[in-house]
Amino acid sequence: MARPAPAAAKALKIIDLLVSHRGEQFTISDIARRTGSSLGSAHAVLAVLEESGYLTRHPARRTYGLGPALVSAGMAAREQHPAIRVAAERIGPLAAELDADVVVSAGTPTEIVSVAVGGTGSRYGPGFREGERVPLVPPLGLVFMAWAPTPEVEAWLARAPEAVVRDRVELALTAVRERGYALGLAPSAHRALKDVRAVDRPADRDAWTWTASFDDDYDLPSVDPDGEYDLGMASAPVFDADGRVLVAITASGFSPGLSGGETVRVAECVRACAIVVTKQTRGRFPA
Repeated sequence: MARPAPAAAKALKIIDLLVSHRGEQFTISDIARRTGSSLGSAHAVLAVLEESGYLTRHPARRTYGLGPALVSAGMAAREQHPAIRVAAERIGPLAAELDADVVVSAGTPTEIVSVAVGGTGSRYGPGFREGERVPLVPPLGLVFMAWAPTPEVEAWLARAPEAVVRDRVELALTAVRERGYALGLAPSAHRALKDVRAVDRPADRDAWTWTASFDDDYDLPSVDPDGEYDLGMASAPVFDADGRVLVAITASGFSPGLSGGETVRVAECVRACAIVVTKQTRGRFPA
């Protein structure tokens, strides 16, 4: 894969930083530190982004924030991906029904990006953030990989930390395909997100040395009706017209000690929401 031009890569990292910290503004020193750039190179890129309207600079505080040009870009992107718009409209009611936090996320070749968040009030959840990115490495991304072509799955498995057992991940992929959703227990699921958030410099994303320790219970391949679970997440796919996973809808932040029956009910509610979005946007379920 071709490497991006350094200036373009720096511009994207700056925009990513501001998108994932919406409502905040940063000085050039903050931006340089957080993106791993020198002050000189950060200044040059910021000047271009400001001139083009992608960023604005406060005249007194000399801090940078998102600019108006990104509004039209975002609106155009939503028009091209109606499933994201429809999913974003539906996660609020789903969050209220489940008393949980819900996020719509999209997959890139190497990352998972949160594109819409609903119900951000649960004290048990990880606290989803719009614009946040986490690495697409096993066992994260089961829903995206369960229906992916074999080469994509193999590339994903090759990025797995040493603590992740391949056979376990492959069994989890099978379980996700069979029931149409993924489940994970709270300690491992929340620790995974906490570990990736601990990387302070987005500039290091391409060289993340992610060594989180995963328990066998990160994924929950089966649910005992008489069991009790500290559910960390329930996630289901939205398919596009070609039968590919376009986005995932994920709920988290549940009270500890859910019964097996309640755990399945939560998962089926998330799956039902994803099915509605798929049908409403003329997606096709894989055979």
